[in-house]
Amino acid sequence: MQIKDIKIQVIRRDMPPSEEVGPRYEGVSFLNELYEVPVISIITDEGIEGNSFGINGIAFAHYLAKLRPLLLGEDPLYREKIWQKIWRYGRAVSLPQTAIGVIDVALWDISGKAANLPIYKLLGAYRNKVKAYASSVQRPTLESYVQEALESKRRGFFAYKLHTPGIPRKDIEICRAVRDAVGNDMLLMLDPVARYDREQALVVGKEIEKLDFYWYEEPISDFDSDGLVQLCAALDIPIASLESQPGNLYAVKDYLVKKAVDIVRSDAVANGGITQLRKVASLAEAFGMKCEIHTNHNPLMNAANLHVTCSIKNCEFYEWWLPEKLLWDFGVKESLKVDDEGYVHVPERPGLGIDVDWEYVNAHT
Repeated sequence: MQIKDIKIQVIRRDMPPSEEVGPRYEGVSFLNELYEVPVISIITDEGIEGNSFGINGIAFAHYLAKLRPLLLGEDPLYREKIWQKIWRYGRAVSLPQTAIGVIDVALWDISGKAANLPIYKLLGAYRNKVKAYASSVQRPTLESYVQEALESKRRGFFAYKLHTPGIPRKDIEICRAVRDAVGNDMLLMLDPVARYDREQALVVGKEIEKLDFYWYEEPISDFDSDGLVQLCAALDIPIASLESQPGNLYAVKDYLVKKAVDIVRSDAVANGGITQLRKVASLAEAFGMKCEIHTNHNPLMNAANLHVTCSIKNCEFYEWWLPEKLLWDFGVKESLKVDDEGYVHVPERPGLGIDVDWEYVNAHT
């Protein structure tokens, strides 16, 4: 089998009112990151086609186009060879990790279809469903966090993660209000998206420990390894981090050795595809740690993350980004769903198991 063609087209989704998705995603950056989406098709000489969705619109599509000559004529089942080839090329041209991830996921889609297996079984299945937690965007008011948390509990989610404004005093107030509203029988997490300095992170961490939060995600920059070491030593609550580390596999080992993180964060888009995500999860497992997989901005990459999650033991949850209809439920015939008991079930059809809605894609190109 050989790769005979690679097609790339970019769709533009309708942009919802910013008040529906939170202030974090206002303006042009929101449009570029989430609402202009490259669609990738890798086509083989045997008629098998692998698909994936990218991020960041037209600019990202140009990076993918640069990879076309490297892929034509290659056997798509040689995923590791292709991954290493793109990795070496990427060093020379400052290629983003996300480009490697998008290509890699499409290759895994081909491999699953060729083997007539869903990807999680091709990887080696551990389970066929996983617990979901609801993950907020930055909400406009304290009351809107409380309302969303209560609705998430009603829907059966096992936990709720707050993405707060990054103002320590305000964030603590929001966390207290949500804990009071949902009671003690729902797990809560906090992710201020690296907006604190070291001192602020320690203050907030001590307060959410009192509120029995389950983990504390990216309180400071992933790149501040010394600060993360200090936080891990000073706090009992687990620190989850590293999703934004470039070259994640090669960077994360140093953080684990230094005890700079308690839970590793990674995903198939930002960290080099399914191929590298599985390696990161195995590395975390070797250190006795969880690898809690990060969500993505689109349904195909979220499916890729779910396949990996269902092939490993050391990931407890699936991150379910709210509001799903506005943020990532588009361009496919049927998206992932959370059942009434709070679980997400992995697709059982070959490859990613998610069909692209080409009528939608072509109408929005």
